[in-house]
Amino acid sequence: MAMHGVPQGVSKPPSPVPEGAEGGVGHEAHERLPGTLILVFVFLAAFILYYFANWKLLSLVWKIG
Repeated sequence: MAMHGVPQGVSKPPSPVPEGAEGGVGHEAHERLPGTLILVFVFLAAFILYYFANWKLLSLVWKIG
């Protein structure tokens, strides 16, 4: 059932992988997890710092009251 303009994965989805089959996410992903978490928290801290620094600067520019 080929449909023009529709990706093949939508019109003919791939068959599911049986349970217990090899080729899934292995232990390699768990080895990279600590470094990924460190990067996530570094960027999170940077965005939080940037957010509050901008609010501080904005409060200095917009004098209310």
